[in-house]
Amino acid sequence: MSALRETLKKSNAARTAVAAARFVKAYRVYAATGETPDYGYHSARHLYFATNKKFYELYAGLENFRSRTRKPILTNPVGVLGDMSAGGQGLATVMHNIREQGYHQFSTRLKPELCDALIDFARTVPSKPRIPGYEHKRVVYDRNNLVANLYDFDPQVLLEHPIIQDLITDESLIAAAVEFLGPSAKLHNVAMWWSNADFHNVSKDGAAQLYHVDMDTIRWVNFFFYLTDVGTENGPHCYVARSHRIAPKEVYRDGRISDEEVAAHFKPEDMVELTGLKGTILMVDTTGLHKGKALTSGERLMMQIRFAVNYFGAGAPKKVHINDKFSSEFLQKIERNKALYAGGYF
Repeated sequence: MSALRETLKKSNAARTAVAAARFVKAYRVYAATGETPDYGYHSARHLYFATNKKFYELYAGLENFRSRTRKPILTNPVGVLGDMSAGGQGLATVMHNIREQGYHQFSTRLKPELCDALIDFARTVPSKPRIPGYEHKRVVYDRNNLVANLYDFDPQVLLEHPIIQDLITDESLIAAAVEFLGPSAKLHNVAMWWSNADFHNVSKDGAAQLYHVDMDTIRWVNFFFYLTDVGTENGPHCYVARSHRIAPKEVYRDGRISDEEVAAHFKPEDMVELTGLKGTILMVDTTGLHKGKALTSGERLMMQIRFAVNYFGAGAPKKVHINDKFSSEFLQKIERNKALYAGGYF
């Protein structure tokens, strides 16, 4: 056993072979149960970097080949993102930007009244402070009585909200996700969280305020919604342009990377702060280097909707309890495009 450990320490090829074998084993478990063993998730992360992303590209390609005859039923893909009709200039521009630079900031914004309704909701519904000791506790976010700098909302309460139900079934959002990911696209994650500048005993690592590459699942895309105004001091999403395509191994690696390390390998103009008024919507390929900038003033309410090619990996959605807060109209939309939602929250 000690000889094997020494071989693995010295040989990247040996470590990659072991990771591949463990991934195959984990995928069999996932295919049978829908659950991903921890060793499978970590093996997949290793294979991503060891193969310079080729492993994930192959995996996503196979998922899309299996789903090649599947098409979402879209009657009018005009919505919160604007006109995302197939073949239209709007969708073409979004795809060009996200594939070339790694992100797109939409000219359309979520309506102010929708943002205000979600802010009111987030000030009254209990959420989980992102700090040790509160794993099973929920408190109402109170900026005058803080216990953490981040507060996360449970998917159940988010998905019960009619505005969020409208967003996850919005045809413009679906059209953009499917165009980017392919026909295997599924709703993978819905999240919302408060960030604030007033609680100072924080870990930048735990708050994702150091540069990193997301690796929760195999192939995905994130939509971020600024529900409050976000200037340079309010924690904007920061992205290193084109780092999803071209980045040196010194900084394109697993783990957290300091600003200084990133700045040593990229031009200042490549390190972009994505600021915007409330309602701003971003579409981001977070295989690129990114972070949330630490707040120095105020507070920020952010919402994220993620689509992915399947549920393998960490952070897969857990089935929600259907109750009278889920409208019949919403459930009909879920049923109409069942492949986009089945096996996850619904």
